[in-house]
Amino acid sequence: HPSFAAMGIERLEACTERGFIEKFVRHIEERVEAHLKKHVSEHFVLGLSCAEAPQYRKRMAEVFSSLGESESIKWDRLCIFLTDERYGTEAEDATNGHLVRSTLLATLQRRGIAFPEEQLCCPNTKLQPIEQCGADFQQRLLQFFKSRGVDGPHLVALTLESDRSIAGVFPDWYRERPDRWSEAISKSLKVLSTESSNFDFANHVSINLGVIRRSRHIVVNVNESSDTAWRDVVAKFEAEELPKPRSSPPGTPRRRQGSAPPERANSMKEVRKPPSVPGSPALGPDAVGHVHSYKPLARVASPPPLTINIVPADTPLDYIMKYKHITAVQLSVDEEHHYSFVIIGAAGDLAKKKTFPSLFMLHVCQHLPESTRIIACDDVGFHPDVQNTDDFWEKRIKQYLEQEKGWKPRDLRDFRGRLEFVPIRLSEPGTLRTVDKKIRASASGRPSDNRICYLALPPSLFATAVERFEQECMPTTGFGRVIVEKPFGRNYYEATELAKKLAKHLDESQIFRIDHYLAKTLVLNILTLRFANREFGTLFHQYHVANVRITFQESFGVEGRAGYFNNYGIIRDIMQNHLMQVLTLIAMEAPASLEAEDVRDEKVKVLKQMRPIQPENCVIGQYAGYQDDPQIRKINEETGYESRCPTFAVCVMYVDNERWSGVPFIMKAGKNLKTTQTLVRIQFKKL
Repeated sequence: HPSFAAMGIERLEACTERGFIEKFVRHIEERVEAHLKKHVSEHFVLGLSCAEAPQYRKRMAEVFSSLGESESIKWDRLCIFLTDERYGTEAEDATNGHLVRSTLLATLQRRGIAFPEEQLCCPNTKLQPIEQCGADFQQRLLQFFKSRGVDGPHLVALTLESDRSIAGVFPDWYRERPDRWSEAISKSLKVLSTESSNFDFANHVSINLGVIRRSRHIVVNVNESSDTAWRDVVAKFEAEELPKPRSSPPGTPRRRQGSAPPERANSMKEVRKPPSVPGSPALGPDAVGHVHSYKPLARVASPPPLTINIVPADTPLDYIMKYKHITAVQLSVDEEHHYSFVIIGAAGDLAKKKTFPSLFMLHVCQHLPESTRIIACDDVGFHPDVQNTDDFWEKRIKQYLEQEKGWKPRDLRDFRGRLEFVPIRLSEPGTLRTVDKKIRASASGRPSDNRICYLALPPSLFATAVERFEQECMPTTGFGRVIVEKPFGRNYYEATELAKKLAKHLDESQIFRIDHYLAKTLVLNILTLRFANREFGTLFHQYHVANVRITFQESFGVEGRAGYFNNYGIIRDIMQNHLMQVLTLIAMEAPASLEAEDVRDEKVKVLKQMRPIQPENCVIGQYAGYQDDPQIRKINEETGYESRCPTFAVCVMYVDNERWSGVPFIMKAGKNLKTTQTLVRIQFKKL
């Protein structure tokens, strides 16, 4: 915002929950690190405030937990106090003190870091009445500051609430009571007993704004509900209703003690002429810079005492910003875009094992926009046990989501709230119109309706699904895109024909072809391993490498997906796509950049240099028991002969270029083996 610099505001803006938490925590870390590094024998005093609304308390809980994970803070030299506390609640877990203890301190305890109770100062809400609680907290807080050799905090982290209050100082508490406002802005430390009818917990024990003014750094969390209040503050400053803060912005060099400020130094260059007074000598032009003696003036009657009317500020933040520069941490509120993720084939094996766990972890890590909705679609003719969202959740995906790591029970509940199952039949025209109606209702009021359609289907259904989506579910505003999973047809001719069919309904920019295997940690690290280590540039060469082995093993068979697998086999299902991607990453030259197109170009060069595969260099097989699978038995009855689908294959390939000429690439893949692993082994020649 153009006015932020003039207002003395450092603004940290984030577009995701995770980004907000990281920026908030990093800002606190940097201030703590800088102070403790400069003042090696001092403590750092941190004031924390929690939000009132449940969703924002959850966000601050994540901030405190992440702060507790900090490796750079010297925790034995950090002292924390609460700027405000809820009073009158019987539920201990509803207090701000419990929030800090159950997040930040619990994280430190889990890490084995001691944080003595003496380093935390909170109001004792068990004391009654509230005035006694406040008096006790005020006395302990004074001692808390005194014992650490400070008269106030080094940093306070506040939350701007929807009623424009900060740190429990509520505008409706002081607006009609100037005496309360006087206490709130007193320069001496005072603990206030405040109240407001705008929140579930009316009574608060709060420090006054004078203590906040003493803080060297002030960081304010501007959440979605307080965004309007924040804009009002900015608008007031633009209208020159708020003066510029008196303190210097961060980075301004301090003047030496005893020296005059710049404006006074300039005025001292020339002594102003005193006004003409009867009985005093006239001052000529040469009087500038000289003092002339003159008779003392007769005593003038002193003016009557002034009556000072203290006018309360509209908001506590208005008052603070008159004197202090602040840092505002803000999560951008996207009121324009709505996102829908439509998964066709959602009840299948790929979606439940790969797609939904991936979406769930994006949700857990708070990388999904708040407006994202997930629409799961599938043909109930193929999945008669799944008729509604509850069936889909319990019978298909819940058990796979629970296998992921790092989630909490509320994450499952929130993810379930994003999800809806819609039964469809791709063979029937108009089947996706129901999906379109649900998305339009969800996106109502937002000018941009963005949709991504993920095809977790066999390639034979790609063209039909894309045609239905383009005709019945394509958005009129925003973007519409389609993600196509591997395999992309059975062979070159089918792939070419499929590409032509997709081009009838979509632009190339709307099609994203994906191989989910590229997201594995092993695969992601190959480029870094190869090109960030200069030595490998010469070691990865025919002069040194005897062979390269790429091995894929799974300890389970084709349970649940035998019908699909029998049409493709291990070569088309694993080797032609997953393992070929790994091979090209191992064999490719350094790309011009890490942009997708440059990496792709180098991969294609490897594929063009590969020697045609000879049958004598291949071995295929099938694990014992494959024919006993119920789905395979049914297929055998329909065809009249036993399936010859390979579940195991070994293939030797060669790349005919200067680097890899004569080096065999041995690719092996199989199901129902002893272990589950993917292994890339580079065998060097003996010296």
